[in-house]
Amino acid sequence: MQFKIIGLYAIIILALLRFLIYPLNSALQEKRVLLGEQFESYQIKGQILDRQSKNREEKVVVEKKDFLPHLYEKTIPNFHIQSDILEQVIKIAEKKGLLVLHFEMMDPLSGKNITEVSVSVRLKGKAGAFIEILEDLEKSEKVLGIRSLEITKSEPDHVFYLILSGFKMEI
Repeated sequence: MQFKIIGLYAIIILALLRFLIYPLNSALQEKRVLLGEQFESYQIKGQILDRQSKNREEKVVVEKKDFLPHLYEKTIPNFHIQSDILEQVIKIAEKKGLLVLHFEMMDPLSGKNITEVSVSVRLKGKAGAFIEILEDLEKSEKVLGIRSLEITKSEPDHVFYLILSGFKMEI
């Protein structure tokens, strides 16, 4: 009889252990999978950090003489730069068949080393001709930046509003 009671207790204890330990084991397996994923993520982040630190060490230093020919000189007045930009746009627009509706000389944005001198221009014409204007401006001797560009459809043409910026070296 005592043997039967001990056996019954053993079965009850084993059943309880099965219901208590088995869920813990599956939770442990899930945690191992998560740990593996986090470890892979950590390794990838380490590789990215190594690449970034190498890129920081390989900084490219551009000499002043390399970009100076592409900027306007300090001695040139801002309105000369603006008129030069506007003259380029008008000449190219006439060649490409676009109509200059409006232009405005904007206030320059002075920086420590470079001043941004801007002109806003409103053009009307075909989209293909406008793209050709942008391509021609890109080939310009001096660097020109497009600070803003808006395109509006007005039958049968488009109206293009853009703000072009020239850059003047201040040092």
